[in-house]
Amino acid sequence: MFKNVMIPVQIKRIKDPKGREKIKAVVPMNIMFEKDFDAGWLEEELVKFEKRYFKLVKNLKKVKKMLHLNKQKKERVLLYWGFGDNIVKFIEQYKNSPLFGECLTNSLMRDVGVSEKVILRCKRFRLLYPDVAKIDPDRSFNSYVATFEGGYKSDSRQRKGKKK
Repeated sequence: MFKNVMIPVQIKRIKDPKGREKIKAVVPMNIMFEKDFDAGWLEEELVKFEKRYFKLVKNLKKVKKMLHLNKQKKERVLLYWGFGDNIVKFIEQYKNSPLFGECLTNSLMRDVGVSEKVILRCKRFRLLYPDVAKIDPDRSFNSYVATFEGGYKSDSRQRKGKKK
């Protein structure tokens, strides 16, 4: 189809003809001017991308809810790992595809309702610890973050440090 062309896909909120807001996968207009442009193929791939993205958002919201309900350290660290695992698996689906999710973190922040910091930390956690069996459930997520960020400070501790 497209040789050596990477097609950025953005997830946008749009309004349908009835005025209802919905999420839609879109690509830049200049793709249509490529020599090998195949509108049918692209439309099929965008529909697949949207479905996979909706599934990702649904799974992340489920994990987010479980994190809010579960205050036990043992299970929370595995939930954070699972959050990152969902993101990494979504990205890996497009490793050998001309499509890639552009501004994925921003879209997830908007659609899942979590901060950029949480998304990036969970993704990095999963990438650094690809085998869930190697996760010590007795450690907190923050202790893992401290190992790969060179020290963890909660938002409240960071604010206190800035005031001094």
